[in-house]
Amino acid sequence: MTVSEKLDILQKIITEDDALNQTLDKLLDVTRAQYQLKLDKFDADLQAFESRYGMLSDEFYAKFEAGELGDAMDFFEWAGIIELRRDIQQKIEQLDALE
Repeated sequence: MTVSEKLDILQKIITEDDALNQTLDKLLDVTRAQYQLKLDKFDADLQAFESRYGMLSDEFYAKFEAGELGDAMDFFEWAGIIELRRDIQQKIEQLDALE
């Protein structure tokens, strides 16, 4: 069963808009909280890299993308965390826009 089919069923069986709204709001709150935990973990990971290499993540990423740094595995991990963090941040912003 697809997500849209499940939502259709929910909408049919929860006849009061307020009840459906509350259910969806709780789901969105839980989802946002989970994303925030991931964001906090990524921030801690980024701070560790910044401390280890003495540069901010934005500066690192620009140099990494320009090919100015080597091919160390740490650099690929650091860049990956930056990209994952950006994705999570965008999702949180989308959820915040619903409020």
